[in-house]
Amino acid sequence: MLALVKTARDPGHMQLQDLPIPKIEADEVLIQVRACGICGSDLNIQDDQHPYSPPVVVGHEFAGEIVAVGDHVMGWAIGERVVSEQHVNACGHCRQCLTGNAFACRSKQAPGYFSDGAFAEYIKVPAWLLHRIPDNLNFVGAALSEPSAVAAHGVLERTGIEPEDIVLVLGCGPIGLLAAKMALAAGAAKVIITGIERDEKARLPKARALGIDHVVNVTRTELKALVDDLTHGEGADVVIELSGTLPAITQSFQLARRLGKVGIIGQPPVDEVTIPYRQAIFNALTVSFSYSSKFTSWERALSLFERGALDPGQFITHVLPLDEWKRGFDLSRSGEAVKVVLRPS
Repeated sequence: MLALVKTARDPGHMQLQDLPIPKIEADEVLIQVRACGICGSDLNIQDDQHPYSPPVVVGHEFAGEIVAVGDHVMGWAIGERVVSEQHVNACGHCRQCLTGNAFACRSKQAPGYFSDGAFAEYIKVPAWLLHRIPDNLNFVGAALSEPSAVAAHGVLERTGIEPEDIVLVLGCGPIGLLAAKMALAAGAAKVIITGIERDEKARLPKARALGIDHVVNVTRTELKALVDDLTHGEGADVVIELSGTLPAITQSFQLARRLGKVGIIGQPPVDEVTIPYRQAIFNALTVSFSYSSKFTSWERALSLFERGALDPGQFITHVLPLDEWKRGFDLSRSGEAVKVVLRPS
């Protein structure tokens, strides 16, 4: 099968290779990958700026069709259309696994990072990680399930949106756009989303087309003044940080109202970040950090798709064959794309 492999450490070292089709274990299924989205972490792996274990097939935002089922698998059949959670090799018996938080298991080896991923014609996964794709959703749209589950976990489950909240989303990447739409679906009165000048190529126009209430280019508009105006000087009820930039992380604490909530999802480029700690204390902020997703996150995202509350096709700007992966990666870096999906088969 054709697969995109990160062959060695250091920047670069990405190439298409012809690999054997994976052999499944008794508790696994083999999936023919029909679509797989390019994530920022894939770009970071290419740049050697994200944890991974080479050689490894990259890619994790996938949707496909079951083509083989292990002997011990029950409840799944060849031909079913599926997406999959990311918790390959989770142990199943630690505190995190037993409480439904396998994403935090120390034994987890996420596909595309530490086990072979989905920029390939086939991938194998444990059957317990699967979710069915709604009938009204095609494979390309279903490839947005993983980032949507990440947004659902961070925004809806860990941070929480209440009806009539004013929500500020810092960062207009794919997960930022999804987070903003989820906040609206959860009953937010107003949603503000931010970007910078390079985001005027695709992401900020997309935010405007999606109907987000206030789309702010922070290089042209003073964000604090806008938030103060919309909230009568109180600050946002909820701030979701999804840019990963150091100034925005600081702002997330400064622009939340007293007794407000801050959800941190964006990943900064350094391990240690300075925040206005005393201000956060005196404002009694509730702060949540979030990464990855869990069973309920996926079910929430797929329900939003099925009910039409969220249309994943609106976020996808380019669909390319796998052999055009370089173009797809370049588009993702350039700011000219919102979400690029590759089709291995």
